[in-house]
Amino acid sequence: MKTRRLLAIVCAGIALVVVLVLAASTYWEHKQKKFENAPRLISALQAFTRDQTTRGRRLPPEISLQDLLQGGYLTTNDVRAFEGMEVTFRTQADHSHPQMIFARARTADGQFICLLADGSVQGFTATRYREFLDNSGQAGGAANGSQPIRSKTNRTSSAAGSSR
Repeated sequence: MKTRRLLAIVCAGIALVVVLVLAASTYWEHKQKKFENAPRLISALQAFTRDQTTRGRRLPPEISLQDLLQGGYLTTNDVRAFEGMEVTFRTQADHSHPQMIFARARTADGQFICLLADGSVQGFTATRYREFLDNSGQAGGAANGSQPIRSKTNRTSSAAGSSR
């Protein structure tokens, strides 16, 4: 009798843990904001590139989402899904290096989500991200090694609400 009772308690405990995990997972998925403005983001990157070229300026190796906001290429509503993240895009593509990072987002907890040239998306801890950069020849802190990783997050500015 004690064995059955113990088995029933263990099974109930396992069922409770499974239900809690599923509920937490469902809650987290619904809480995440969806990014639905990819065409607007691509247009902003193209406009930035065009403006730099028109003004005779050299295109920087990377452009941050914050820079696009401050330049009036995007509004805070366009990028609300990236709130609290530091997002950076490469301005030059090199498809001969499939492990090159095209875009990266540093989350508030220090994790990195990276879009690679081969089209894959990979998540990294800060330590693993540095190892990946070193092993792929992109050492130096940024995707191309030209800039250190900044710890600031995207914040709205007075120019952020304006549109071009």
